[in-house]
Parts: sequence; structure tokens; C-alpha cells
Amino acid sequence: MAYSTIDSVTKKIDKTILIQLLNDEGRNELTINLEDETDLVVVRFNQIAEEVAEEIDTYLRSRYKLPLSKTSSIIQSISDDRVIYNIKKRRFRDDISESEHKIYSDTTKQLMQIQRGELILDADPVSSDTVGLAGEIRVNKNESDRIFNKDMWNKY
Repeated sequence: MAYSTIDSVTKKIDKTILIQLLNDEGRNELTINLEDETDLVVVRFNQIAEEVAEEIDTYLRSRYKLPLSKTSSIIQSISDDRVIYNIKKRRFRDDISESEHKIYSDTTKQLMQIQRGELILDADPVSSDTVGLAGEIRVNKNESDRIFNKDMWNKY
């Protein structure tokens, strides 16, 4: 489920610019219907929004139950910024401005803070029996019950 919509993104970027960036066919802008899910511009937008949502979910997966029951304004803003960045990147891969790179970098830092638990969302956390399974290794051994403990290794 995408966190960004055309309406939310057009609050940050002009609708005309959005259409120009996604209009690969060079159609007349008046013929493009942003309400029609089958319009190629809308299809491209939705594909980018889904990719960004999946990327965001990789950061949220270890902390929150997915899909989120309610999209927070933080996630909405992060998603919108990343969708705009990806739309511009597909058109101007080698000509992204420094400020756009900084916005992308800042959103990545925010996602990492959410992942580490430094920034808390108003969302359902993962259940306690699965906490620690994403990116962590837990062991139940201690020094006394290890076969190859420190004393054993020092013999060699």
C-alpha cells in the first residue's frame, strides 16, 4: 500500500511539473487525467509510490505491524519527499540538485531513527515474541556451557 497519493505530492510540487516529469509520451497536458487509474502518467506515479512504500516498509518492518493501520504525518512526508526525488531521478538521473540529495538523505536518516526506535510512530508495534528477529542474533549460551570456551581456545 502506497503512502503517497497524487494529491499529497501536489501539495509539495506543482501539478504541471509532476505531469511534465511523468509524461514520457509528450501528450498534451490537457488530455492527462490524474483521476484515471489507467492513465499512463498515473500508472507511472503509482509504480514509483509503491516502490517507495516498500522501501519505507523495510525500515518499519522490525518495529511495527505492517501494513500500518494509520499513516502518520511523518511517514506521509517522508514518502512524498522520496516519491518526488524518485520521479525527478528517473528523468534527470545525473542532474539532481544538492538540495534534493539532502532531502533524500534527511528522509533516510529519519527512517533509520524510526528503525532504531529513536523516533516513535503512533502505530502498533510488532508482537513481543517476534522482537529481535529482524537483523539480530540471539543466543542462549554463556561462558560455562560453551564447548569451545575461552579456556579451550587458549590451549591451542
